[in-house]
Amino acid sequence: MNYTTSFTLDRAHYKECFEQSNALQPKSNSRFIKPVVMVLFGLFFYATKIDGISAHLGAFFFILAFVEVLNTIYARGWWVTRQMLSKAAGNDVTISLNETGLDINSDFVKQSIQWTEITSATPTEKGLVLKVNNASHYLSKSCFSEDAWQFINSKVST
Repeated sequence: MNYTTSFTLDRAHYKECFEQSNALQPKSNSRFIKPVVMVLFGLFFYATKIDGISAHLGAFFFILAFVEVLNTIYARGWWVTRQMLSKAAGNDVTISLNETGLDINSDFVKQSIQWTEITSATPTEKGLVLKVNNASHYLSKSCFSEDAWQFINSKVST
């Protein structure tokens, strides 16, 4: 089968990528360990009272901890905003399927993924998360025809 599709890297696509990929991650309170450690560093530097540096360094760690908490709480908005500020945002991506694999082309990325390189494929509600060399690639079901989607599933399940 040879199939080619295109889509635009817009806010809706980035939101779907984040939500579907993040749904696979286990939720734990360990994500708040980093800000707690930063607050402890801030308290340490305030308590040591080294002239000229302690107050500034302590405040720096408090602010860093605050930013890290915001990053944790607003992870989706933070990630989507960073993607929208990237040079790839708003560009068209073309994905071609064939018997050997996927070809992904845009103004900034030219990548080929062989079906044999895919170590795992995890279905989500709206697509598929592929693992290739410890990297994740999300394919949205909405970008492919039903036949192409069945072809992808047959290739990644073997």
